[in-house]
Amino acid sequence: MNDDIIRFLDLKDANIESVSSIIRKGKRIVTLQKKLMVTYCPICSHRMHSKCIYKRVLNHPIMQDGMQLSIVLNQRRWKCSNPACQHSMNDEFSFIEPYRRITNATDLMIVNAFRDPSLTAAQIARTFRVSDTHAITTFARYVDMPQRQLTEAICIDEVHADINYKCKYALVIQDFISGEPIDMLPNRREDVTEPYFASLPLSQRARVKYLVTDMYRPYLGFVDKYFPNAISVIDSFHVVKMINQELHKYILKLIRRYRDRDEANHEALEQKLGRRIEFTPSREYYLLKKYQWLILKNNEEVNYSKPAKYNKKLKRYVTIAEIENMLFDIDPDLAELRKLKEKYIRFNRQFGGKHSEAADRLRYIIEDYRNCPYPMFHKIADSLAYHREAIVNSFIMVERHLEGEEHIKRLSNGPAEALNRIVKDMKRNGRGYQNFSHLRNRFLFSQRENAAILGVPKPLEEVANPTNKIRGPYKKKAKE
Repeated sequence: MNDDIIRFLDLKDANIESVSSIIRKGKRIVTLQKKLMVTYCPICSHRMHSKCIYKRVLNHPIMQDGMQLSIVLNQRRWKCSNPACQHSMNDEFSFIEPYRRITNATDLMIVNAFRDPSLTAAQIARTFRVSDTHAITTFARYVDMPQRQLTEAICIDEVHADINYKCKYALVIQDFISGEPIDMLPNRREDVTEPYFASLPLSQRARVKYLVTDMYRPYLGFVDKYFPNAISVIDSFHVVKMINQELHKYILKLIRRYRDRDEANHEALEQKLGRRIEFTPSREYYLLKKYQWLILKNNEEVNYSKPAKYNKKLKRYVTIAEIENMLFDIDPDLAELRKLKEKYIRFNRQFGGKHSEAADRLRYIIEDYRNCPYPMFHKIADSLAYHREAIVNSFIMVERHLEGEEHIKRLSNGPAEALNRIVKDMKRNGRGYQNFSHLRNRFLFSQRENAAILGVPKPLEEVANPTNKIRGPYKKKAKE
């Protein structure tokens, strides 16, 4: 049984033996010690004798039979028998460092647990029965993620980190080919991005052929400044988002107009009656407020086959098509505005991989928008014309390597948006971060396949107090 316990714990120490193994209050307690052997003083070579035994209680992360496991070390203290030497020392065990109460295996298991971005440091600490500070410090000692090489197609997008005034929007750089993150910068300002990209070797920057971004102009300028062989690509999602934002602004104006009308009518009625009455929004306000999604959503994604549903406000059964017609009755321009929006949606879906055809078709759409009677689409047409080349580049198809398989995909910032969602989830689960370095390492470590750890961990002094905040005095409660 003793040999089985030692093999189970995977202890490499020579001459170690198991003294006992008991179960107490749902916890398995294993007592270990080194076999009693003749020991000689490392200084004078005289024989040493065992002075006493100290019991050292350790927590070990391995569970046995679903129970927590504690290790009790019978650690002998040896003293040299030479009166002129009097050297003393303790038994040493390779699986535990001096002055620690957890085994070395715990550190590696803590670090490995940080690969799951859904786990917080507090959850990891509870699992391994250590403090939050120890879990974070252990991770910092073993993990320092380097920047990866730039590839043929890279995506750039910001994510709201909100760590401090210097790190409000962190910049995520992603390899579009593999989907893994290349690096993460503390913010998107020029005083950070310019030194970063300028410091990269020209041979590495020249490797980039496609730079996929949103419509933020400083990102579009990266091509001319840093990537001599690349072309700008504006993600199609952000173009559609721009159109929907303009359409949403129009709907909000309608909502405000009917709300102001309803409030004025309500106030006039109260004055007429000479008393306060409950405010009831009009049918127009209700329909625009609740069903504006019918105008904003892509028409092909609206399910018109749903059966009629009873509406308490309208006091009858209505279908999606009937509600849509009610919206058009409120403002007939909504039907025309949606048709203009859908014209770009269809174009965006039909010309994937047809770069030259997309360029010709986009010219016609810009002209249609400029010739329509709606000023909002004149503004959209100007934006499409200004970014026309970068928008057309988004119809280029490239080969992606995902999970060992090859896929032909259209250039898009969608993968970067998915990575940003992970950062947001990490921030929400952890209730915010105070240290950008920890957020960066945690994010890159969790999203890179088989991310390596440091062979030699950093000294504790190097990673202690990462926020550089001076700890104040303790506020002890007064004795009663």
